[in-house]
This record gives sequence, structure tokens and C-alpha cells, in this order.
Amino acid sequence: MSTTTQRVARVALAAALCAGVAGALTGCRGDRSDKPPRQFFPDMDDQPKYKSQAESNIFRDRRTMREPVAGTVAFARTSAMDWADGREDLLREDDRVYRGVDENGEYVVSIPLPVDDAFLRRGRERYEIFCMVCHNANGDGKGPVGNLWSYPLPNFHDEQFLPGGEQGSDGYIFHVIRNGVPNAPGMMPALRMPAYRNQINERDAWAIVAYVRALQLSRAMPLQDVPSTQRRELERTRGAAPRATQEATQ
Repeated sequence: MSTTTQRVARVALAAALCAGVAGALTGCRGDRSDKPPRQFFPDMDDQPKYKSQAESNIFRDRRTMREPVAGTVAFARTSAMDWADGREDLLREDDRVYRGVDENGEYVVSIPLPVDDAFLRRGRERYEIFCMVCHNANGDGKGPVGNLWSYPLPNFHDEQFLPGGEQGSDGYIFHVIRNGVPNAPGMMPALRMPAYRNQINERDAWAIVAYVRALQLSRAMPLQDVPSTQRRELERTRGAAPRATQEATQ
């Protein structure tokens, strides 16, 4: 074979290779198209299956997604169904729970949630984090910050804040926790007490209300109603207080 023939053969082979590569690259087009992409390796891209929230002809309720059977143990840290049950908070349909008012827009008289020991403990925890620094541990308004305030802070044991008082409904206290106390018109800041709705959710606000009621009851409860295991300590400290006062005055 002559040198010229070999050269032509090489050029033809190179042209064929270039044409092959160009043909392969057409399958990787990057321009917009209404046509489906070419699939050289399907890799199970197309398979018969139901997608989430799709309709099914197999089950009577025609739902593809099935609820776990009774007794199912969650395989994750938390149960998916517990998370789904908690989504009712997103609707915030119950004005009594989420705004503290009844159907007439009046503050509710009592807490619209079940109150138990765990609820009170949660209220005490939240109170000590957010409220105690101003309102004091016993609710008399003489906390570390409250004592330095420019005006006396409310005392939860005053008659107006007790049940039946002018500002004594549970809904009112809930509203104050969430929305604060407005200042006089034109005065700055706009709120005398800041709103804690970004720090305290609705259920925790009700828990704080429950704990405030417990603090109020602690002042009005007769000694004989205190459990015997704690009554002795109260009697001891009550007896020591007058003696300490008398010694201080001498």
C-alpha cells in the first residue's frame, strides 16, 4: 500500500471516529426540548409504582398511603403519627386555646386545657426562666429586676389578679404573657411589659397561668390542708420567722 493510500485511510478513520463521537454527543443535548431525554442506561428510571398521595384502585378507601397497623413500633426516634397529630396546632382554630377568648371575644375564665402535675411542672419551669426575674419566685413582683424597675410591678396576690378580679381571668393572664402590656398612648416603649409570644408558645403560656394560680393558692391555703410531710417544715419556719424579726428589732 502506497503512502498516499495509507494517509487517506487514516483521514477516513479519523473522520469516522469524529462522526461517531458527534453522534454520541447528540444524546447529551443541553437545549430545551419537549421531548423526553434519551436513556442509554435506564437504571430502573421507569418502573410501575404508586407515588405519594396518589389514588389507588387496590384499597377500599382509594388511598395509596396506608396508616400503620395497630401496635406498630416506630423505627425512628419519634413516631410519624405523633408528629401528624401535633399538626393540629398549625391550624389554631380553637380561640380558647390559642387566643384565650371565647366565641364572644371575652377572656376565658379558666384554662381550656387539662391541668395535671406535669403541666404544673412545665409551668413552673417556664415561669422561672421568663417571669421570675421580674415577678419574683413567689409572684409578688419584687424579683431582682422588679426591685430596680421605675414603677412597682404587679403583685399576683393582689385582689385584682385573683380569680374573679378585674384582671383575674385566666384568659387575660394568658393574653398578657403572649402579647405584653401596652404603655400609655404616645409613651415609649410601646409595651410596658414585652410580649413573649416568640419565646413562649400557647401551651406553655397556659402552663404558666396554671403555676401562677398555684402560687396564689399557696398564700390562701390553710395549714391543715398542707400534706403532713411538708407541714412540719412550714411550722418550723413559721415559728422561726417571728423570733428572727424580734431579734432584729432589739
